[in-house]
Amino acid sequence: MRIALCIVALVVFSSCKNTWDSESRDLFVQGCLNDAKERGMPDDKAKSMCDCRLEKVMKKYPKMEDALEHIGDISNDSEIQACK
Repeated sequence: MRIALCIVALVVFSSCKNTWDSESRDLFVQGCLNDAKERGMPDDKAKSMCDCRLEKVMKKYPKMEDALEHIGDISNDSEIQACK
């Protein structure tokens, strides 16, 4: 999860975006998928988990700027981590 957030942070800072556009969402999910695969999670389960996490992060932090300010909180958020 932390890897995904770092990727999103880099994209946002480099492009000064403040919304969850399709590129930011795709990068978040891809980073999450890569992290899940490194942990040996099957592809279908990883996709479901990452989609769930993205949905919860976007709901909790509608603006990318807010999500970036709370990266540590997101990584430790039990509601977001509950996505399996």
